Amino acid sequence: MIWGHSPLGDVTRRPSLSKGNRLMQRSAYAAAGAALLLASPVTSVTAFAEDGARSDAIILEEILVTATRRSESVEDVPISISVVGADDIASSGSNNLRDLASLIPNFVFGQGNNEATSDISIRGIYSHVAPGQVGFDQGFSVYVDGVYMGKQFAANAELGTTERVEVLRGPQGTLFGKNTISGAVNIISKKPGNELEGDFSVEAGNRSLVHVKGSVNLPLVEDRLALRASIGVREVDGYLTNTFLDDDDVGNLEQTSGRVQLRFTPGERTTVDVNSDFFSADSVDYIFEYLPSHAASDNRKFTKTNNYPDYTERDLFGISLTVEHVLANGYTFTSISGWRDDEVIFGADIEGSPRDVFAGTFAVEPQQFTQELRIASPTDRAFDFVAGLYWFDQEADSFDVLMPGSQFPFPPAAGSAHQSQTVEAQSMAAFVHANFRLSDAWTLFAGARYTDETKELVVNPIVCPNPITCAALRFPRLPGPTGAPVDVETKDPTWSVGLRHHVDDDVMLYGTVTRGLKSGAFNKIQNPAGALAANLLIAEPEFVTNYEVGAKTSWLDRRLQLNVAVYYMDYEDLQVRTVCTVCGPFPVQRLSNAAAATSKGFEVELSALATDNLTIMAGVGFSDATYDKFQGVQDNRTRMLVDASGNDIPVAPDWTINVALQHRARLGAGMVRSRLDYAYIDDRYAVTGVINDPDYFLPSRSLVNARIGYRPQGDNWGIAVWGRNLTDDDSLVYAAYRSAFGSAGHVGMYQQPRTYGVTLDYRF
Repeated sequence: MIWGHSPLGDVTRRPSLSKGNRLMQRSAYAAAGAALLLASPVTSVTAFAEDGARSDAIILEEILVTATRRSESVEDVPISISVVGADDIASSGSNNLRDLASLIPNFVFGQGNNEATSDISIRGIYSHVAPGQVGFDQGFSVYVDGVYMGKQFAANAELGTTERVEVLRGPQGTLFGKNTISGAVNIISKKPGNELEGDFSVEAGNRSLVHVKGSVNLPLVEDRLALRASIGVREVDGYLTNTFLDDDDVGNLEQTSGRVQLRFTPGERTTVDVNSDFFSADSVDYIFEYLPSHAASDNRKFTKTNNYPDYTERDLFGISLTVEHVLANGYTFTSISGWRDDEVIFGADIEGSPRDVFAGTFAVEPQQFTQELRIASPTDRAFDFVAGLYWFDQEADSFDVLMPGSQFPFPPAAGSAHQSQTVEAQSMAAFVHANFRLSDAWTLFAGARYTDETKELVVNPIVCPNPITCAALRFPRLPGPTGAPVDVETKDPTWSVGLRHHVDDDVMLYGTVTRGLKSGAFNKIQNPAGALAANLLIAEPEFVTNYEVGAKTSWLDRRLQLNVAVYYMDYEDLQVRTVCTVCGPFPVQRLSNAAAATSKGFEVELSALATDNLTIMAGVGFSDATYDKFQGVQDNRTRMLVDASGNDIPVAPDWTINVALQHRARLGAGMVRSRLDYAYIDDRYAVTGVINDPDYFLPSRSLVNARIGYRPQGDNWGIAVWGRNLTDDDSLVYAAYRSAFGSAGHVGMYQQPRTYGVTLDYRF
């Protein structure tokens, strides 16, 4: 069981604050100080074993991670890393990465337009990748059991039987590869074992929530072959009403997920793991609503009036083979092969009004194969290393259907226009990371990786039977770009170098300099022809150099842990999505390169066994993320070009503060476990707020979640009641100015309302 390692906090930046915001900032400082004071004067600290008996060692349990591609204590890893274990995932009521974001410093989930949007801001850097843009890559990477999730809409699936989630902040390109420029998320599932065991739970709550899940571990051949299988089904009603369509179920979700794992151990030195996972989800989406200040609104929150339903359908499937063999000389060989076949389809009322103007459906189908080969030397020597080769091959197809309605402003438009695109990406890399132990206390480490990647875009001919429709949509009768491919290449090294110093058994200091990259990208532009395409179609790779110092410390005989990291990230050619009014028949978001940007700040994480019964976990994050030079940005409202230099980067709150209290107490012959979570996120700009227009401003918000459960000692069943967003906070989580086909105004999305329920579980 992992205690005290749901490091809490979430961070980023906004420089100018109103009087009310300054008050909130002072409150944030006060909350941070209170959290530290609560944990500092610890006089009696006790941990419980899993069965409720007192542990012999009254300490925080050591956590092993694989952030450096080998197993080691998280307190010895010279990386700013947060770890959320299975117990904390369950007790916090987290089902996916979006839920976990409130437990991790400098890790913010940007609010997207549908369930397929899974973009994350780490240390104030946010990619804003739309699921329909097959030519984009996110700036963070998610790995599940060592397999890279190539498209971001596959990243936020159900966590299921997860053993732990590791969040590595800062560029991780040496060992994890491309597109880890802001960080990496490493999800490790619970592996099959030699014990017959299982669990089953039923959760019910308001909004007709039903969540049923279960797992079983079957030892098929003792010490040789074991199987673990899990499945989950979740359904919940919506919380928004579309008054035009008379639909009060907007925001609903129906999903099914599962995982099957087989572990074969032919000998003491060899382990073979076969993993497969699937995920299927349908939802009616809360894209946005016109806010009360706009005439199109009926002045009620959680109300929209578009005439075409917004929806998302996701189907994800993956399978992987991992072979690990320890050679006679102590070296470990690892092979990880992965295949993924994913699909997402979503529909949208493009102008978002009750008028029959314009709608569309969009489908994306990526397939990918990855192969990694690694060799790791023994660690009981003055010099050790991990080296390997990596191959990535992906083909992503997209298919768009644009449908002008009866009130389209350029009549007589009729019919629809179809366009498909294919992006093929091949990437190969070689890497090495080594440790040089200069003494018992000092270690020099360094690594390098060379990546050679080519992306090819093929835009297929536009199918537009009605020439009037083509003209109205600014499509040529014959397509501008033909089937001729367009290439973008990324051939660059990434590297890291640092020094680690163990002052004693309880204090480790480190300093690192790392270089990271994010691949070049293609924009999805409906009518890029001639010279226009050269300027708008391609976004060049982005690069970052990260300077970081940190300390990982244990106090009071390992009853308190305090970790600190301070960083400065210098970005070149940061990829940013901005508004483009000449890229198609309506204003669209286009990926371009900002000349320069910086993000600087810190993370503080604390875990403490405060009493025999109480565990305190706290986190504070700060990030100052700005564009140093970014000229020629188009204002969506005025259509004028503006200078965004000095502006805040979107989805970058200055401060986030999180505190969790976990308590255990005996009640009769059983045990009561309770948890209280508080998360504060400072004000910031929404995902499209590059120009820092007030229409894109989001106020600060606070969320309170709680859970209390009872389990009789020695019994297999348990019951818990829980609530999320207990204060029913309804702050804006998305805001923008939208203008399309005669519909213009301030739009946004509000925080989901309070949810609550009860969970019954059975274990054997």
